[in-house]
Amino acid sequence: MFVLSSPTASWVVDLYNNNITGSLPLSVTHLSFLRHLHLGGNFFTGKIPSEYGVWSHLEYLAVSVTSFSDLFRRRSETLLHYVSFTFYNIYDGGIPPEIGNLSEMVRLDAAYCGLTGEIPAELSKLQKLDTLFLQVNALSGSLTLELGSLKSLKSMDLSNNGFTGEVAVSFSELRNLTLLNLFRNKLHGAIPEFIGEMPALEVLQIWENNFTGSIPQSLGKNGKLTLVDVSSNKLTGSLPP
Repeated sequence: MFVLSSPTASWVVDLYNNNITGSLPLSVTHLSFLRHLHLGGNFFTGKIPSEYGVWSHLEYLAVSVTSFSDLFRRRSETLLHYVSFTFYNIYDGGIPPEIGNLSEMVRLDAAYCGLTGEIPAELSKLQKLDTLFLQVNALSGSLTLELGSLKSLKSMDLSNNGFTGEVAVSFSELRNLTLLNLFRNKLHGAIPEFIGEMPALEVLQIWENNFTGSIPQSLGKNGKLTLVDVSSNKLTGSLPP
C-alpha cells in the first residue's frame, strides 16, 4: 500500500512515468491540502475511486485508469484547473456529462483515450476553459453548438475522430482561438467565412475532411496565421489574394 507519513501536509504527489500497477491508491485521499496529483504514465487499472472527489484544494490531476465518470459526479464545487487523462488510456464509454461540474477547469486533455460517443452539451459550462484536447479518439456526432460558448478557448484539437456535419455557426464566437485542429474527421459543407475572420487564429488544420466550395477570401488577413492545411478535401475556386 502507498502511504505518506505526513498525510495532511503534502501539497504535491508526483509519481509520473513509472511502472506502477494495480488500483489507484486510496491513501492519498487523506491529503486534505493536496493541490497537485500526477499519477499518469503508469499502469493503473479500474476506475477512479469515488473517494478521489473529496479534495477541496486540488488544482492539477493527471491519472491513467479506465473510467473517470465517478470523479466528476462527486465534484460539484472544485478548484480543479488542469485535468489530463492522456497517458495511453483506454476508457470505457465517453465523456460524462458530469464534467460540467468542474467549473474552474482551464485545461482539459483527454487525447489518445479511446473515448466514444458525442461531446456532451454540459462541456459548455466550463467557461474558463482555454485548452481542449480531444484528438485521436473515437468521438462522433456533430460539433455541438455549445462549443461556441467557450469564449475563453485558445486551443482546440478535435482531430482524428469521427465527427460529421458542418462547422457550427456558433464557432464564430471563439474570438480568442489561436489553434483549431479538425483534420481527419468526416466534416462537410463549406469552410465558413468566419474562420478567416478569427482575429487571433495562428494554426488551422482541417485536412482529410469533405469540405467543398472555395477557401474563404478573408483567410490570412488577420496577419497572425502561420500554418494552414486544407489538403485532401473537395475544394474548388480560386485562392485568396
